[in-house]
Formats: sequence, C-alpha cells, structure tokens
Amino acid sequence: DGAVFHRNFLTDPANRTYIEQANIQAFIPCGGFKDTINRGNVRAFTENFAELKYIVEGANVFFDEAARRFIASSTGIKQIKDSSANKGGVFSSAVAEVLTAFLLEDDYEKCLLDHVDTRWALIRDILDLVATYAAAEISMLIRIHESDPNVPLFVLSEKTSEQIFNFQAVVADHINEVTADEDLLWEVLKAYIPKVLSESMGREAILPIMNAEKLKSYRNAIIT
Repeated sequence: DGAVFHRNFLTDPANRTYIEQANIQAFIPCGGFKDTINRGNVRAFTENFAELKYIVEGANVFFDEAARRFIASSTGIKQIKDSSANKGGVFSSAVAEVLTAFLLEDDYEKCLLDHVDTRWALIRDILDLVATYAAAEISMLIRIHESDPNVPLFVLSEKTSEQIFNFQAVVADHINEVTADEDLLWEVLKAYIPKVLSESMGREAILPIMNAEKLKSYRNAIIT
C-alpha cells in the first residue's frame, strides 16, 4: 500500500538500521502527500535520518512550516525550500515546451523528433541553464544564511521570491524602454533562449516572432 509506506517508512524507528547503513546525506522528495513531515513526526524523521546534511524540497509542501522550523532550529541540516528548489522544473518545462513551440511553430515536432542532434542539444542547454540559475540562487541563499544563521534558509527563500516579484514590477514599469532598445532586448532574450535555438535561428528570425502582437505579453513576461 503506497499510502501506508509513504506515511510510515520515513519515521518508523524500525528502519533506522537500514537508513544508517545507507548513510543518506541528501533527502530530495519528488512527490507525495502534503505535510508528510509535520509537527507530529519531524523529530522521528530527523532521528531516523541522523546523517542528513541537505534537504532539497523537490515536492511542494512535503514539509509543513512547523517541521521546517524544527529542522532549522534543532539540526545542522541545510534545507532548501520548494519555492527555490522547484524553479528548475518550472523553468525547464516552460522553455522546452512553450518557448520552443513558439519559436519552431509548425516545425516543432518534426525538428525535435527527426533531428536527434538538435533535441539533445536542447536538453543539454536547458540543463545548463537550470544548473547556472539554481547554483546562483542557492549559493546566494547559503551565503546570506551563513552570515546570519538565525535566519533560516526557508525564510530567505520566501524573501527572495518576494524580492523577485518586486523587481519584476519595477522592470514592468520600464518595459517600453527595454523593448525600444533592440540590442538590449536581444541580449535579454538570448540569456533565456537555449543556445542551440538562438544560434541556429539567429536574431533576425527570432526577434520578429517574439515582437509579434500575439506574443508581446509572453515576451514581456520573459523580460521581467
């Protein structure tokens, strides 16, 4: 029974022997029930996974707020909240599916199914972009946290998200200035578009697509 396994395996003290043998140092939930680790079982979880150094919340709300606070205040585990940890998944699907479909249009399926080199280059480029942006955000969060350990990493993640939204609003207020400068616009788009597409299609083909009336709101979302 998957539900029984999910609700009991991580916190059952009978499993400590096997978890200790495995020497698990990173815990990355990638699905499951809301608040699986919560106020009532978080102590049992940390006792079972005594070797744990990192938690990266690949699944939304796998931990409740009380569990995060206990881990932050009572253990040395670095826990990266879902609001930071999940960005790579959102970004990769948005770029691989939405952006690529807009740029390739009717050739989308043909290009990705028939052109193996293009498909693998696209995958590689997206993974590189995710790795670059994830490393930038997480190294920043850890650096700020280590300068003041009293502020938990999950709180810093929430603050970072708020600051990103605030910055988006500032950029949105100046969107006409950005789009009026074609060189600046291209540099922004080039930072977002996978390299295989920006190099194979080129600026002269991509800019008219992104500046089309039907894609203006999408283009502006990329800019902000």
